[in-house]
Amino acid sequence: MQERKPLGKLMIVDDNEGVRHLVSRWLERVGFIVSQAKDGADALDMIKKEPPDVIIADIRMPKISGLELARMVKRDFPDIKVVLMTAYSSPQTIAQAKREGVDDYLEKPFTQDQVEKIARGVLENNNLP
Repeated sequence: MQERKPLGKLMIVDDNEGVRHLVSRWLERVGFIVSQAKDGADALDMIKKEPPDVIIADIRMPKISGLELARMVKRDFPDIKVVLMTAYSSPQTIAQAKREGVDDYLEKPFTQDQVEKIARGVLENNNLP
């Protein structure tokens, strides 16, 4: 039986362990390699050792918010795609995320299909409108 090629390396960053594990399981099932970070500081340490293709991060986290993480990642690792998850979506938040170079966002609650579609989409497109 031939082993299938991974779809890409993703990092899930959320201070909620349940969300991290659930999203990771969903994405691993369809063929992504997934790592997890409990907050932005943890994510930055992990990125330096092994950068993922895509980071899916919660906006509201202690220490370093998702927006701050996006800003740092886009500055230091411009090839990494960033998707932000939020339960607190507003036009201002979305506008700020775009200014920080965020590639896409997910509104909580979301489904497995939505997460998979976003992950595939940011990997397939160099730049989303």
